[in-house]
Amino acid sequence: MPSVLPPELPDRFLVGWAIDAGVTRRRLRHPSLAAPFYGIRSREAADDVRALALSYLPKLRSGEHFSHATALVLAGGWAPDRLRLALDVTAIPPTVRARGAGVRGHRSQTAHVRFVDGMPVVDPAAAWCQAASLLSDRELVVAADALLRRHNPVLTVGALEAEVADRDGSRDVRRLRRALELAEPGTDSVAETLLRLDARDAGLPPFQVNAEIRDARGRFLAYGDLVHAPTKVLLEYDGQQHRLDDRQYSRDVDRLDDLATAGWRVIRVNRSHRGAARRGILERVRTTLIERGWRAETSQMVAGRQRK
Repeated sequence: MPSVLPPELPDRFLVGWAIDAGVTRRRLRHPSLAAPFYGIRSREAADDVRALALSYLPKLRSGEHFSHATALVLAGGWAPDRLRLALDVTAIPPTVRARGAGVRGHRSQTAHVRFVDGMPVVDPAAAWCQAASLLSDRELVVAADALLRRHNPVLTVGALEAEVADRDGSRDVRRLRRALELAEPGTDSVAETLLRLDARDAGLPPFQVNAEIRDARGRFLAYGDLVHAPTKVLLEYDGQQHRLDDRQYSRDVDRLDDLATAGWRVIRVNRSHRGAARRGILERVRTTLIERGWRAETSQMVAGRQRK
């Protein structure tokens, strides 16, 4: 059994602190301690972004804060898995850029920093703009949707617009503006956003996000993931909870019956619809829309007038 660590050591500590407290290097190499960064030991495994950031906190220097994709996640937003394996740390001069395994170092002249769980983190609107240097165009839209989500949104469209306006003339400002045009408040998941973007890329008409659906008497029937009211076509993304939760499954059955009675055509999509299967189901959506009166040419003319 490993020896007990001195009680004055916090859960995450610098190796130097432990040595000063009399801990041997052999004890510091014991597998009961995680080593998420060089010179850092932790009593707990650092298995997510928050735990990684807390582990790095003892190394954080004056003038440094968490930023970019790391700040998005710490604010409750989204970042792709590939960016969750390392931390974004920004230094304000004269502090030099952070280096080392597991860290993406950045520099900035100024920053609006707040504290999250005792950690200095750039505000989420700025983090989203910063993350443009790390995210693809599509990922940038997904990240914006996650901040503007329906339940417990992190911020408003206005906050993102203001931050983008402050970056006029910067390298990524055009990409940020374009992503903001494609973002939609009120989404529920990354999968919904990707389905909406896929439908758009396939030339389908705009869909309302999580819109209310009512019958002819005004009775509420459901919130629809992606709703095309003129043709009564509804795209629904079924996540794992729809399959694994018995109560959710029962509600779905009743809900689908009510929608069908009211004349709605529901097309369900799940994670098996990838690649060719995704293209196939979007083609089915197109056929259904046309059968119900949608005309691509008319939709494109309306969209063109709206852009002007």
